[in-house]
Amino acid sequence: MNNTNKIVVAVLVIAVIGIFAYYQKVGEQPVVSEVTPSTETVSTSTSSTATTSTDTAAMGKINIDVVCQGALAYMSFKDGASADAFVAECKEGKHPEVIERFKADMNLGDGAQI
Repeated sequence: MNNTNKIVVAVLVIAVIGIFAYYQKVGEQPVVSEVTPSTETVSTSTSSTATTSTDTAAMGKINIDVVCQGALAYMSFKDGASADAFVAECKEGKHPEVIERFKADMNLGDGAQI
């Protein structure tokens, strides 16, 4: 194998690794902010008690900008202006089916708020 072939193979390997890393990072973008349970430690002079409380009523809020922009992935429009108009209407609440589909896809139920 000569030097030219080695360079071509090295470039191809680096390109494949770069593409793989890019798609891994794209999948990690948060859509809904999450609430984590809090842990409190209560100390007295005679004993120490650890209490873990989980607030099940507290849910993360849905980012309406992300939901409406994400809806464009499964829709088609004749031009960019139509897509922008749809996103603006969606943010105003004129397309509740977009939010309902998002909730169903993410298994959020009725507890999630905008």
